[in-house]
Amino acid sequence: MTQKRQTYTIRDIAQRANVSYQTVSLVINKKPGVSESTRKRILDLMNELDYHPNRVAQILNSNQSKTLELIIVDVRYGGRLADSTKIMAATAKDMGYSLLISEAESHNLAAAFSNAAARLVDGVVLYAPRLRFSDEQMLSLANTLPMVRRDYMPGSKLAWVGFDQVYATRLATEHLISLGHKRIAAVPPDPDLINGYWRLLTWQNVLREHGLEPGPYVTGDYSMKSGYEATHRLVDLNQPFTGLVVGTDTMAMGVLRALRERGFSIPGDVSVVSLDNSEMASYTEPTLTTVDFRFSKQDEMAVRFLIELLNTPQMELHQRVLTPTGLVVRESTRPLTEG
Repeated sequence: MTQKRQTYTIRDIAQRANVSYQTVSLVINKKPGVSESTRKRILDLMNELDYHPNRVAQILNSNQSKTLELIIVDVRYGGRLADSTKIMAATAKDMGYSLLISEAESHNLAAAFSNAAARLVDGVVLYAPRLRFSDEQMLSLANTLPMVRRDYMPGSKLAWVGFDQVYATRLATEHLISLGHKRIAAVPPDPDLINGYWRLLTWQNVLREHGLEPGPYVTGDYSMKSGYEATHRLVDLNQPFTGLVVGTDTMAMGVLRALRERGFSIPGDVSVVSLDNSEMASYTEPTLTTVDFRFSKQDEMAVRFLIELLNTPQMELHQRVLTPTGLVVRESTRPLTEG
């Protein structure tokens, strides 16, 4: 017969350490006001007795669970999502919080928020690259639960963190124009993706600003396969181009392969510029010219922004727009030489 383990309470710890209940509470909640020697004595005793604080009691006493939740909505292609979640979890941990991760679809987002509230999380980071709900809809869904979106959301007055997609796409497109290219095509992300919408629109607008007619384009979904298939369809349109703006480095991997299969040299026949500056951009053949996004900064800032809102309830909701570091010029682009 297994012997039942003795369960200790915070008052047992206080009595054995010869301190007050309040002193043990300060140590458990990592608050100041306790000498280092006393803190160490209490922690050693808790470890010796295998004491674990009552989580529910802690939440009730502090009105905080020290837990955040990342809700991922309608993400069909993972891309660098694993890196993002790792960085967000590490940032939360550094700031004394845990991070839960859940998935949802736009049609059941209300249930996702309701479940988060039932788990007593303090706030939510929302990663929803396709979601275009109004601010009023979002506030209704969140139902007072603090929230920060990790998305570029021009026009939204809620809290969000995102890279300036207009500026980034302008950098890429004007790079090709500066090299003398006039027939510039594109393989952007699908416009139902928020970033895809802005990248497609900006590519068209920038060309027209420079007196150029946008070339042909075929969209993809961030994946290598979609870049590969889109490029074959682009070539089949029989509308010549010498410059190509690609939505992401991952898509560009497929684009480069498809161009070579169709007999194009890069950058001899077609100069290719992309966006992201992922690690793979330095190892493609040829190496990719690309706009430098520091996505780790966006991931970290989204979590920190949420915790700021939690710790400063009177803070007015605002938006934090990040600017890409710049354009990293590599081997996939070159000046156009006619004839």
